[in-house]
Amino acid sequence: MKNPIPDNFGELESCYDQLISWCDVLQAIADFLPCHIDEGLCGRLSRGLIPLLQTTHQLEERSISSALGLIMEVGKLADVKESRQAGRRFDHDAAQHVVFTLETLSEGHCRLSWEAVGYQLRSFVCSMRRHITAEREIIRLLQRTMGDEPASCSPNATAQTEAA
Repeated sequence: MKNPIPDNFGELESCYDQLISWCDVLQAIADFLPCHIDEGLCGRLSRGLIPLLQTTHQLEERSISSALGLIMEVGKLADVKESRQAGRRFDHDAAQHVVFTLETLSEGHCRLSWEAVGYQLRSFVCSMRRHITAEREIIRLLQRTMGDEPASCSPNATAQTEAA
């Protein structure tokens, strides 16, 4: 029987790779505060972070949430889906705070201390990396269950996420 679940894992993996790259940049910004603020970089990140996160969340909803019944008990699905939605809301809210901070940094009038900015950026980065690692594990389980080769979520991709 052909699997009715859409396979957007490749596109989703691409979003994850981009998010990991952006996390690396945010980590570098946090690490080098207050020495150098690249206004252009902060502007690009602040304009692109929310759209990238929204695209990623939409792909997760279509690709992963719709297939969770393949790997878990029906009785737990509602709670898991609710928890996943709450996690996405948290990610979005945290990203909005990061965007605001990046905008104020690039304009030169951030009211937060350098320590607070670094903590906020690192907190967001750690949360994103954990989220991506967990989602990649779910993708791997789904692919195994569907009998697909985990080409779009190779062990190498998971190792790269964990190493980052």
